[in-house]
Amino acid sequence: MDLRYLLLNIVFISVVNAMLAFGIASQDERRCSVGRIEKLMRIRCYNMDLKEVPQNMKTSVEVLDLSYNRIRKLRSGSFQRYTDIKFLMLYENMILSVEPGTFAPLTSLQEVDLSNNGLTTIPMELFSLPRLRNLYIDSNDLWQLHQDIETLERPIRAPLEYLNMANCELHDIPDLGILPNLWQLNVSTNPLTNFHIEKLANMCHLRVIDLMRTQINSCDCQQVTNHLMAIGANPKFVPVCMDSLDSSACPLPYNRTVNSETFRSCLDSVELAETRSLWLFAAGCFGGVILVLLVFWYCIHRWRKRRANRRLSQSIQNRKHFVISPRNAINNRLEDEPLHCDTASA
Repeated sequence: MDLRYLLLNIVFISVVNAMLAFGIASQDERRCSVGRIEKLMRIRCYNMDLKEVPQNMKTSVEVLDLSYNRIRKLRSGSFQRYTDIKFLMLYENMILSVEPGTFAPLTSLQEVDLSNNGLTTIPMELFSLPRLRNLYIDSNDLWQLHQDIETLERPIRAPLEYLNMANCELHDIPDLGILPNLWQLNVSTNPLTNFHIEKLANMCHLRVIDLMRTQINSCDCQQVTNHLMAIGANPKFVPVCMDSLDSSACPLPYNRTVNSETFRSCLDSVELAETRSLWLFAAGCFGGVILVLLVFWYCIHRWRKRRANRRLSQSIQNRKHFVISPRNAINNRLEDEPLHCDTASA
């Protein structure tokens, strides 16, 4: 009996290896797990030693986990079949380059994690995605970012709310233009030796900024703390300023931040977006009311029409029938004499 089971196991393993060798069953299909998380379809290809994005997955995937693999390059067609992706995890790969147009089809993308790769810049097309809220790009040596960002069209289209650029060898906070929705920024473990407080004016709704393990000087530290206190943000992750500098040596940054034209433009853009949302909501409600009234009017009209047809049918049924009188057949009837009708007997 044991020998029979052993032979069956050997045959089974041989068949599986043969299928893999001839491409009948791929490694991706065997190991990528499919499930649901928060009612979203998730495909998890975690730690599978993949060298490129699989192209045999379900196209309706919404959460795709490709972390801890060996992907070196993202091609323009890598995600062309998966336009429903909302959350994309690509951290802990070996990604060195991203071809233009790679992320363009992902118009539903809300979060992408590209941390711990070999990128030298952020793919600029990410900032054009209309629903991208969370971007993780930490632990990449972004030495080329300051060159590529000069060609960035501002304001960006992506409504970023969380941005993590920790440990990216940055010497200053990148200028992405006005970021009215950004509430948390992590630029910790960067040198930031050329830090400029003016960059914070672009983030009028900033509530948390992480500047731990940076090399900002005492004046910058004090200015950041004052700015955060002025806008009601949390200075918890700002290095403790050991020396309290005089305003002559370290002037208050308000004229470059909260009182600057950039900060007011940021607030105006928020108010404009809120006003637009309010008008859209009001227009939607008005349209809904009009639609309900039209449906109600249509139902009343149909009801009245059916009622009138029913009354007409009943009146026709109750009407007495008439037949041509035999008197009309008399040959000597005058031409102008009207026809005679007799009531039909029931």
